[in-house]
Amino acid sequence: MPSSRLSCLLVAAGLAGVALAAPAMADPANTVSAEIQYDNNALNTHSGAVSVLESVENQALDVCRYDAPISTAPRTDEACVGQVIAQAVTKIDHPELTAAYIARSNSAPRLVADNR
Repeated sequence: MPSSRLSCLLVAAGLAGVALAAPAMADPANTVSAEIQYDNNALNTHSGAVSVLESVENQALDVCRYDAPISTAPRTDEACVGQVIAQAVTKIDHPELTAAYIARSNSAPRLVADNR
């Protein structure tokens, strides 16, 4: 089963408090870079596109996970996750994946990706 890789620079701007330093010292515009992997052949069916979307979501959760400064407990920045998913769906640009994304989120990925 061939797999495609999508290298994207994913920008999660305005994510105050999402830094490895103390929140007061956090850079309000953090850049997240990720290589999203997906099965290009799976995109040809609705169920395959849903599986690819779930995989993208899981990869986004991994990319946007960080340790809280004081407790070092793992946290996830939900705004970052949304940006990563929306930008990946936009860059993959496949009708089945876009339809699965819209059905799940009730918004077009370009609108979410551009809303920084």
